[in-house]
Amino acid sequence: MADEQLPDWREPKRGAMVRAALWLVTQVGEGNVFTREDLRAAFPEVTQIDRRVRDLRDQGWVLHTNREDPAISSGETRFVRAGTPVWVPGARRVAPRARAYYPEPSRPTRHVDPETVWELLEGLTDNERSLILAWMAIGHRPSSSAERAWRALRSLPDKDRNELAAKLGALVVSKITDEAEPSESDGLA
Repeated sequence: MADEQLPDWREPKRGAMVRAALWLVTQVGEGNVFTREDLRAAFPEVTQIDRRVRDLRDQGWVLHTNREDPAISSGETRFVRAGTPVWVPGARRVAPRARAYYPEPSRPTRHVDPETVWELLEGLTDNERSLILAWMAIGHRPSSSAERAWRALRSLPDKDRNELAAKLGALVVSKITDEAEPSESDGLA
């Protein structure tokens, strides 16, 4: 899909499912994680955008929640693989109605041995165990500031993203340069 010129996901005349599919392909990318908040921020005018994304599964799109992918938290979804390019006229396949009554899992659920998990927990530092316990208490693993910034950056148009990349690069260089220069208090001046 990278070779073809894709329609703009922000084009309001397209349906919500088509726009969501384009957003996943162009902004999230296969293998990456997004949250409901990311989705709602991208589509504030669409009231049932979560449902439109779930509808993509009937078109062969693979989206994993923490039930299929234990590495992500309960509020996150991993975009595993794109299916039918729903933005192409006539490309959509008719989803069988029976599937609603007899769901087919996208992959078998992995069952992990509790003893193996315990060994992993024992191997953690005290701080890491405390962090796991905190995540268990709140029921999910919160996104870090860097992850939230990355998702917000990915939602921007290319022009804005490139401008921010240049600004961020200048900021990083200035911080590195400032730390590398000796000061008068070091006795080297």
